[in-house]
Amino acid sequence: MEISQTKDIRLSRSALFGHLSAREDDSWTERTVYITSESLQGKSATPVLSGPAIEAVIKHVGTSDTGLVLFRREEEVEVVEPPVPVPMDAILEDQDLLLLEDIFDDAPTVGVILLRLGRFAVGVLEGETLLATKTEGRYVKNRHKAGGSSQRRFERSRERLVRELYDKTCEVARDIFEPRQSSINHVFLGGERHILNGFRKRCGFLKMMDERIMKRILEVGEPNQSALESIHKEVFSSRLRTFRVSI
Repeated sequence: MEISQTKDIRLSRSALFGHLSAREDDSWTERTVYITSESLQGKSATPVLSGPAIEAVIKHVGTSDTGLVLFRREEEVEVVEPPVPVPMDAILEDQDLLLLEDIFDDAPTVGVILLRLGRFAVGVLEGETLLATKTEGRYVKNRHKAGGSSQRRFERSRERLVRELYDKTCEVARDIFEPRQSSINHVFLGGERHILNGFRKRCGFLKMMDERIMKRILEVGEPNQSALESIHKEVFSSRLRTFRVSI
């Protein structure tokens, strides 16, 4: 069996359902398969029961911390990786979007931390509505190119400023998240991966929510209020991939 990827894009909720509606009109769909993240990592029978084409695509795609929704069409399989977890496994005839619609309609509460050197933005979303926000900028020196003791002093100073940025971001995240900690379903991080990795190691409060942190890193420019006001578009976007399957 040969599998080749022909499309890989991110779509907003409206664009995703518009695309799926158009596909339902212009192509025949044999079945729809929902599979949870846990089933992708374990020994679930769902891939085998879904048929050889979908089973092969699932193996090709690998794991996902939100699960997958797959549509078996004539010579291809479309794969949707939703923004939040698929709640259960299901194998359904034709194109069946009821579970996918439920995923979006449940309006989860989401914590967001956007971080780049020099600035951070923290917010809580209930669906697309911002419940609380805080943004702040803090000076962090650019890297120093000189050598010797001057460079070492500069690097120590820079490391201190980075730690202060991490600590302030962590403090604000705790202040905003803690009153809503029991209701926050997921936490999304956005910015530069290596900066976020350093922040996660430094922020003790965030370690308490580690199981709720999503693997996907949100794309963000300047972490500011404007970014928070539009971040729901990025948070609730889905990845859509199309694979041509030759048996």
